[in-house]
Amino acid sequence: MKGPVADMREYTTRLGLRFREPSPETKRAVCHAALYGEIPDPEKKIRKLTGHRYAKILSSGNAAILITVSRLDGPILVPDQGGWRGFKRIPEILGREVFTVKTEGGLIDPDVLDSHLEDTGARALFVTSFAGYTAEQPIAELSDICRSHDAILVEDASGSVSDPLGRLCNGKYSHIIIASTGSPKTVNAGGGGFISTSIPEFVQQDMFLSALKADPYVKAAVAAELDAAERNLTETLRACSYLKGKLEGVFHPEKRGVNVIVPSGSPREDVRTLKKLITADGRSIFTACPSPDRILESAVAVEVKNLDVGCLTNENLERMVEIISSVI
Repeated sequence: MKGPVADMREYTTRLGLRFREPSPETKRAVCHAALYGEIPDPEKKIRKLTGHRYAKILSSGNAAILITVSRLDGPILVPDQGGWRGFKRIPEILGREVFTVKTEGGLIDPDVLDSHLEDTGARALFVTSFAGYTAEQPIAELSDICRSHDAILVEDASGSVSDPLGRLCNGKYSHIIIASTGSPKTVNAGGGGFISTSIPEFVQQDMFLSALKADPYVKAAVAAELDAAERNLTETLRACSYLKGKLEGVFHPEKRGVNVIVPSGSPREDVRTLKKLITADGRSIFTACPSPDRILESAVAVEVKNLDVGCLTNENLERMVEIISSVI
């Protein structure tokens, strides 16, 4: 542990970090829907964002994975780290064969993917837009490889909806885009999820899809939060770029991401210390690694994506750098 940590405690109250919650506008939209039954159409907005022909609002992001897996044929390929644990667990619940592709800190090499698809005969690849939330996957290149093997690319875009560069959450590349819209996500509705695709079989109405549909109030919240998604993502990307430029030894320093992962010799101890020094409305923004959802290295993930973008000022970010550097 470096530096006089006790001297850093004064920053805890001065930071004033806020945990990301649905906006007041979103809460009003939900109340309006409950009072007057006027439900907006978020699916139209999602289709416009992704460029897909179809979109369905569901009860959760895991529901979107469940629907997708239930309608896939053949084995499924998932990254060994930096994805979402549901990519492996949900197919296994449904009795599907799952293979793992080795990554470099969560990032999939297109050449490695090519050989894995050839060797396993996998019919689909599940990835998150940002490996471990910290590094942008080469989605366009992965898409080319999947198409050459007639495999479906499923992108979990929970962290990348409304990508200002258009490289992520884009139906031009991903056959299927799924996302959670629970808190704290880019579309921060407090619940729900969606599936977007141009393949009609994956959104065909049946009892299974009906059982996993979202309630009307989730739809109202998602519709409102979609309008704030680009600002949420842009400001979070900016903050992470700032932190990556200031903190030493971070993983994937040149890659876009919505969190920052810092190597640590004692991650659990460092997380315990950091939780005492930095909180957002009393809640932690740190994850100890190794973790398959982040990175399989000894490290601490700073979950910038969990913070309200209004508090991501350069002053607050600089103070976070001071505190984190004093601990790790």
